[in-house]
Amino acid sequence: MNNSFISHSGIVQKINEDIVEVMIVSESACSACKSKKVCSISEMKEKIISVKSDHQIFKIGDKVNVMMEEKIGTYAILFAYVIPFVIMISILIFGYYDKMSEPMMGISVIAFLVLYYLIIYLLRAQFDRKIIFKLEKQNIEID
Repeated sequence: MNNSFISHSGIVQKINEDIVEVMIVSESACSACKSKKVCSISEMKEKIISVKSDHQIFKIGDKVNVMMEEKIGTYAILFAYVIPFVIMISILIFGYYDKMSEPMMGISVIAFLVLYYLIIYLLRAQFDRKIIFKLEKQNIEID
């Protein structure tokens, strides 16, 4: 079975026992555009990802690739975006047919989404076991 990976390059920021914290730069699709300085739509964010090291030796400042299986990325997107969207639309449709007032529908959507994300937060240990990142040192070639 051939697994494909999502990979981001990053820099090791901190090392705690067997946990390595890596800073990656997340860029929007238009960040490579030549007009991004005047556009103000492009977006770049620095993110810190904690990765359990698999007995590799890393130093602060090492350039690494943070990898995750593509199917796990799909799993994460499903729980972070798709399910909440379905919950929100379902509540709005139910509220419409039940002749609920708009403010009440809005409050219901917010309440259910808060509850959903609270449950996701409480189940984070199970997600941590399922969503696994891997680190790989970048090979720097000197010509």
